[in-house]
Amino acid sequence: MATILRLVIAFCLNLGNDEVYYWTYAQDLQWNYFDHPPMVAWLIRLTTFNLTLHHEVFVRAGAVISSAICTLLIYKMGTSLYNRRAGWYAALLYTSSFYCSIIAGTFILPDSPQMIFWLWAIFTLIKIARSNTINPRSKRLWCYFGIIAGLCILCKVHGVFLWAAVALFACFGNRNWLRNPWLYIAAMISFVIASPILLWNIQHHFITYTYHGSRVSLVTAGLNPIAFFRELFGEFFYSNPVVFFLSWASIWLWYKNKLHAKRKEFSLLICCSLPLIVVLLALSLFRDTLPHWSGPAYSCLILISGVRLAFYPKRKANQLIIGALSFYLLVVVAGLMVINFMPGTLGSTTDKYTTGKGDVTLDLYGWKTAGKEFNQLYLNDKAKGLMPINASIIINKWFPASHIDFYLAHYTQQETYGIGPLFDLHQYYFYNLKKEKPALGSDAYYIAPSNTFKPEDLEVNKTAFEKIDVPTFIPIYRNGKICKYLLVYRLRGFKG
Repeated sequence: MATILRLVIAFCLNLGNDEVYYWTYAQDLQWNYFDHPPMVAWLIRLTTFNLTLHHEVFVRAGAVISSAICTLLIYKMGTSLYNRRAGWYAALLYTSSFYCSIIAGTFILPDSPQMIFWLWAIFTLIKIARSNTINPRSKRLWCYFGIIAGLCILCKVHGVFLWAAVALFACFGNRNWLRNPWLYIAAMISFVIASPILLWNIQHHFITYTYHGSRVSLVTAGLNPIAFFRELFGEFFYSNPVVFFLSWASIWLWYKNKLHAKRKEFSLLICCSLPLIVVLLALSLFRDTLPHWSGPAYSCLILISGVRLAFYPKRKANQLIIGALSFYLLVVVAGLMVINFMPGTLGSTTDKYTTGKGDVTLDLYGWKTAGKEFNQLYLNDKAKGLMPINASIIINKWFPASHIDFYLAHYTQQETYGIGPLFDLHQYYFYNLKKEKPALGSDAYYIAPSNTFKPEDLEVNKTAFEKIDVPTFIPIYRNGKICKYLLVYRLRGFKG
């Protein structure tokens, strides 16, 4: 049922900013990208059958499949830790988590494949922790862990926290690990598998870490309590409030030494969760963070919570599970209804240039209509001689450039070309290197949705073109009322 619900969501919603950006990764397979490692691109390439199936469901299929695999994994882990009831509760809690089930389980993000390798790696560590001697089986398990952890890092660099967990547990939970040569062999295996990320960054002057470092650097940052509470509330909501409280109650009981059953395994799970959570909360005191970054950590705490619920009376445990699932379903259904059927917009309606500004639901709505309307405008422009055949679409930022690529340029068969600084264009800066630059004196389009448009965005285009015509406004309706406009500028005379 959970998989069917995810498929319905995947079918009913347009791709979000990040999702459609990762779809552009799949157009040009590489060993690393400006923002992330390559696994999400490989997955999209696979589920769209080499990009032949151009629909949201196929782009997101990898996330839905990953979530189903993760649910099975966490059931098996919970069963291994205690019994089938614990595994069942852990699987239901995993399903009720918005991060596990929607953010990483329906929307296609680097987190989607990452969660498979994250949970698989932790399951492998649990098996290793149960072995007190160096034997052929434990040697194989260390090698498996090295491979899986390396693949997790190829999904998202947060995978390095798996090795942070190993180091923490080796220092405070099982010192014998430090004397085990197979731990270091596993570390080398992970390094070799993840090395394409390092090699790409060496070739590109570590631009990925220059960018992300500027986002999280503490050197020039002052205290930012708003970002801290946003991170904390985000973790509370994305985890599902019931799951969040069960998770932190598990940490407290572990700290008070009241989790006597499977103490060693629970300590290992705490080592796999707390470092990531603590690091993000500490960073959020100074810099903006994204709450879903902590999602993998809470999946470890879901396991402990599932085992704890197995000790509860069935009635009490079932009430907590029903509460978590009910809240999850309520939010999902309400979200689908608001995004697809709320008349007009939740944002600004003061003028055409900013209609919809502040309405986060518009990220996932209206792009299919925009593609059809722009295609008609483009055909009319060509027929009347207002614009040349195969006129380029100029983009200045990675979003909404990716939406324009997927929903507009794909159908009109136009080329997008980026003009602007690297940190605005992101991967589009590198895409330019493989595209033909617009010819001197040529005309092009610039397109922006009113909900994200800023007048200063035009400044880059003013320096690159002789003239910019007044925009054409294409209205986008939701349930009979305008929710935003598509601003279409005709740029005249490319100066190079």
